[in-house]
Amino acid sequence: MNSRFLFITFLFFVMLNACKNYYNDTIVWAENIKIGTDLETVKKTQPSFVEIAWDKPIEIENQAGPNQKLYQITEISGDNDVLNMSKFLVFVNGKYQHLELKK
Repeated sequence: MNSRFLFITFLFFVMLNACKNYYNDTIVWAENIKIGTDLETVKKTQPSFVEIAWDKPIEIENQAGPNQKLYQITEISGDNDVLNMSKFLVFVNGKYQHLELKK
């Protein structure tokens, strides 16, 4: 019975490691994109554990300044955000500005 317990414990740790939450890795990636980086370069550096709705930008028109496009991060591998925050990469004139989190 001792070997069975060790086997089950081993499987538990294997499964735990296989379900890595990449939320923090995503935040680090987005925060390390230099302000002013063009859209195509950001797309090329997108990690495999992140899905972004590049084909569905949200356009925000601002009469006082430049127009913005927000690209929603739709999926992060292993993320189970209990607050259900929406995450966006913000671009102005095709240049990266920042990561925005909204409730």
